[in-house]
Amino acid sequence: MKIFFAIFALLLSLSASAQDIVTPQTVTPQEVAPRKEIKEHLASPVKCDSLTTIHQTVQIAEHGDAAAIVEKNLKVAPKAVNGYRIVIFMSNAQSARRDAVMAQENFAQLFPQEHSYLTYENPYFKVAVGNCTSQEEAMILLGRLRGTFPKAFIMRENINIGEFTR
Repeated sequence: MKIFFAIFALLLSLSASAQDIVTPQTVTPQEVAPRKEIKEHLASPVKCDSLTTIHQTVQIAEHGDAAAIVEKNLKVAPKAVNGYRIVIFMSNAQSARRDAVMAQENFAQLFPQEHSYLTYENPYFKVAVGNCTSQEEAMILLGRLRGTFPKAFIMRENINIGEFTR
């Protein structure tokens, strides 16, 4: 109980000292007048010599950052494009991995100028070749490969941009 009264007395003394420190500020009419003039000055439109100057100022103020963002996004290239590849091997047999590697090596010896890609898409091992941007280009490549790989077929794929530069 004594602790309660001690805490209560402490709080009363703190509140009394806080009232002494915090005093309300009074503002005189002379101090209000300059503040009112500043607000009116800021609210008034800027006087310019020509309409073009106003337009440029508004454009910079309103869209200054937007132009930089649009320019940056125009420079960013997509990471992948829709394209076509020729699948020369696709299997899910027990020996599919070994057969896929053999098909890829065989292709690399016969067509060293074309790129081949060995992928595993559950449950199939697949060897795809070429980086064709159009179906017509893929048909031409398929015609060249049909003699060696009679079961080859065209498949649509997303091709990374970096693969076109290799």
